[in-house]
Amino acid sequence: MAYGGIISVPRLHITGALLLTVLQHAVALELGQSCVNPSGESGSCILFRECQPLVDIFKKPFNTPDDTEFLQASRCGDLQGKPLVCCAGVVVEERTTLPEPPNCGTQLSDRIYGGQPTKIDEFPWTALIEYEKPNGRYGFHCGGSLINRAHIVTAAHCINAIPRGWKVHRVRLGEWDLSTSSDCEDDFCSTSPIDLNIAEIIVHSGYNVQDKSHVNDIALIRFTRHVEYTELVRPICLPLADTVRNKNYVGVSSYAAGWGKTEVASASEKKLKVELNIVALDSCSSVYKRNGINLQPSQLCAGGVRGSDTCSGDSGGPLMKQYAGAWYLLGIVSFGPQKCGTAGVPGVYTNVREYTDWIRSNIK
Repeated sequence: MAYGGIISVPRLHITGALLLTVLQHAVALELGQSCVNPSGESGSCILFRECQPLVDIFKKPFNTPDDTEFLQASRCGDLQGKPLVCCAGVVVEERTTLPEPPNCGTQLSDRIYGGQPTKIDEFPWTALIEYEKPNGRYGFHCGGSLINRAHIVTAAHCINAIPRGWKVHRVRLGEWDLSTSSDCEDDFCSTSPIDLNIAEIIVHSGYNVQDKSHVNDIALIRFTRHVEYTELVRPICLPLADTVRNKNYVGVSSYAAGWGKTEVASASEKKLKVELNIVALDSCSSVYKRNGINLQPSQLCAGGVRGSDTCSGDSGGPLMKQYAGAWYLLGIVSFGPQKCGTAGVPGVYTNVREYTDWIRSNIK
């Protein structure tokens, strides 16, 4: 691989033995694992395109032999033919913490096209919740979002407001097309999706099934084991930083994604997406107040355009926005008009930035 540019760190002479040792060690590293770069600095093994210092070197017009050697020695593996590098200063996510960019909110291709169908590698944090029903039947009827190696976040109503006799059974990650066991698109075929057993479910203590407003409609599901990140299983970022939390998103375009499944109905076999504008809570509240529903600041609204609604996503699934190169979870699909896609009636979502402290205090 040819690199250009003058490295911005002190010149480092890399001996042939050191280079061979680094490259041999790199074979064993996977995405997100800790590493040490050729200058002895700790970092994480991440996609080359996500390591800005090395990208900056690559893009510069001139390089010395030592620069080229340094970049080559920074290689720590490959992911589906895409180079991984040891990026200094990037801290590996602790297994029970919430990741921050660049350890979250990235997909291997940022291709968002018009229309409803997703590409196989879009939104790799989308999850499906499987339910055990009476008579030994099973089905996927809610969604969620992977937020770290051990948890998804979903809606409380997907846990506490399900039909009688149903039981939350498992969580599925890495799914795209439910009609096939191995998904393929173009020249890429995925491995089988991952089904995870559940260790614990935490529903927000302030959620009341009888409350028509569905305030505090949020829950966490913890797996019995940690997942390894792949091209189709990656976490979304939460709005933890003030720059993201305090941003005004009214009028901004966002996306919801899922399989169109709700707690009582099924729709698409293939993951779908829908583009929605975020609506001011005041105007949205006035619409719902006519039906005795009082929305709170802990909720947000999006949509309200005829034919576009989160019937194209899951209950419990994500409402998300890309910001500064990373995707952030802004909302959790909560409820909406009985007839999806009704003009002038936006869907209602749990406002995730109001619950980041609750999430942080309840993950293990």
